[in-house]
Amino acid sequence: MKQDLTYSIYINRDELQLLLNLIRDDLIVLEYPLYQLKMLRVQSAGKKYRVHVTCREEDFESVLSTCGNYAEELPSYDDISYCMLLSRIADYRNMEEFREKLKLYEKLDKTVYFALDTNLFYQGFPTKASFIKNPNYLVVNTVYNEIEGAINHKYHPHQIYEMAQIVDYHEELLAELENRKTKKARKASYVAMKEYRAIRNGALEIEAIEPATYSKEQNDLIIVRTLRDFDFTVKYGHTVLLTADTNVSNLCMGKGPECFLFEYPSPLEASECTAKQLVDLIFSLAVTCGLIKLNFVVIYGEFSYKGRRDNDLKLVFQNEKLYRLFMIELETCRKLMNLGIEK
Repeated sequence: MKQDLTYSIYINRDELQLLLNLIRDDLIVLEYPLYQLKMLRVQSAGKKYRVHVTCREEDFESVLSTCGNYAEELPSYDDISYCMLLSRIADYRNMEEFREKLKLYEKLDKTVYFALDTNLFYQGFPTKASFIKNPNYLVVNTVYNEIEGAINHKYHPHQIYEMAQIVDYHEELLAELENRKTKKARKASYVAMKEYRAIRNGALEIEAIEPATYSKEQNDLIIVRTLRDFDFTVKYGHTVLLTADTNVSNLCMGKGPECFLFEYPSPLEASECTAKQLVDLIFSLAVTCGLIKLNFVVIYGEFSYKGRRDNDLKLVFQNEKLYRLFMIELETCRKLMNLGIEK
């Protein structure tokens, strides 16, 4: 599958809806083209879409077992759950329990500080939890340091060459990722840091009791101990650490602070979604995996010259007719948007 630059275009996340409109009556198949690993099947159903996971965890394990040091750079079964969580197609299994807890916290005479663990930024929690009224978010600077420290990892040319040797199909697609962000850096930059910026002005950031390390386990301990000290010293405050990491919750069991452990969803729990959720799912998969294929279109979440355009994607069409139809719709849509007409 040689890429014809004539059939490529840069779009923003929301413009993906135009592509979905053109293929609404067709079965949508989302796959990872480097292994022709079909991940999801989506079918329109009235105003919504039905979503079906078409792969098993064993399918990923058989692929990743041959990838050596690059296994972490390729998609995993957990990435499907992760992207469904980001797009709000799936939710934490015990989110309703957390909502009930909120009612109790609101009755306290103390200020409740919700301390966010690093993983909750990666999972888009602040955006997801917009239902919390005037939250007092608390962030240990270790959390920020972990996110910041992951942002600048990039693929060197020799890494792209080595990855091209281990994939089964279309190794030429990897060229677009040369000198671009690795999987860890993409998630840190396009998800976690974006979530941090969203709450930065209203959150209380506190200094950790000791500097961050390169060890996740040690950083977990630093975060818990810092929050424990904070909770002890703030007379009219109550600290609740929010996390999706079992290890972190275990550290809190002895001497605190109070902790709420969110339970990660299974990809099989989701069965339908809205059009917006589907757009967000495709975007999240493209960013997380680097690239994803939707029917006859390869969608890059990371690509050359992306710059600071965090919400942009690159589409490469394998079907000329679909490309022509899409360009007509895109040009019309952009002209209308440029008119600045408001409702």
